[in-house]
Amino acid sequence: MEPFEILSGLIPADRLRRNEGLDRHSTYRVGGAADVMCLPETRSELLEVVTAAHVREIPWLVLGNGSNVLFSDEGFRGLVIKIRGSTPEEGTLWQLKQEGEFIRAGAGVSLPRLAWSAAATGLSGLEFCTGIPGVVGGSIRGNAGAHGSDLSRVLESIELLQPPGNVVTIPASEAGFSYRESGLDRDSIVTGAVFRLTPDEPENVYERIRDFTEYRKRTQPSSDQSAGCMFKNPEGDKAGRLIDAAGCKGLQVGGSRVSDVHGNFVVNQGGATASDALRLIDMVRERVFERTGVALELEVQVMKSGVL
Repeated sequence: MEPFEILSGLIPADRLRRNEGLDRHSTYRVGGAADVMCLPETRSELLEVVTAAHVREIPWLVLGNGSNVLFSDEGFRGLVIKIRGSTPEEGTLWQLKQEGEFIRAGAGVSLPRLAWSAAATGLSGLEFCTGIPGVVGGSIRGNAGAHGSDLSRVLESIELLQPPGNVVTIPASEAGFSYRESGLDRDSIVTGAVFRLTPDEPENVYERIRDFTEYRKRTQPSSDQSAGCMFKNPEGDKAGRLIDAAGCKGLQVGGSRVSDVHGNFVVNQGGATASDALRLIDMVRERVFERTGVALELEVQVMKSGVL
């Protein structure tokens, strides 16, 4: 049986799609088609889908908002599970609940929504999240951060689905966090998390959010045309500064261009392909290494030939 037929009895038909273009699910707007995409809305649906894929040996990957990934032009031969939805009820992947100084959030909650929700209840610690176009699940896996902070500093615990069907909760201290990375097992899926925050006056929190938002607007291109920061910052330096120093701003291959606003962003000028972006990335890395001696490391995940 094909993956579509295997999964069709596990999830409503309107949340299961054949040959779904991944360009529609990436902030960089490139990528070929996935054989099958499913969009579970509850933990139980996600558990059933992942268990079936594991038992039938169907290749799969989990996608959040698609803000830190570059899909290949060939697409994905298998199943893409996209965490989506909007209902913040118990058991959904968008659960959002305050419990004193803690906020419990499902994997599909966007980071900006999480930050604004915390502010409304007088909780501080997530202000840096307002400009990050990711969701809780993927952002924890990549330890998303900005403005000198990251998620590992405010995480209390993480709920994980471990194929074929185990659900466990681990302390954040056991996740092996480092700069823009976690040590979570590749096959483990983040289904939710608890954040420990600091009480503060809502207006103070809102003011910090406004400051961060304005700064991001001034210094970075719009998030709907890039995959986020392309390279990790080397220790003690900034990737954007090195890219500027190497004269890479404005470099372009096809529809992909190094942003004129911030060198660490590769923007889609319209009609870009993954191949364009990859060629441009290689050009930037070569120039930066030649002129500064620094080998830039990718922050964005690149999917080549159907696998990450």
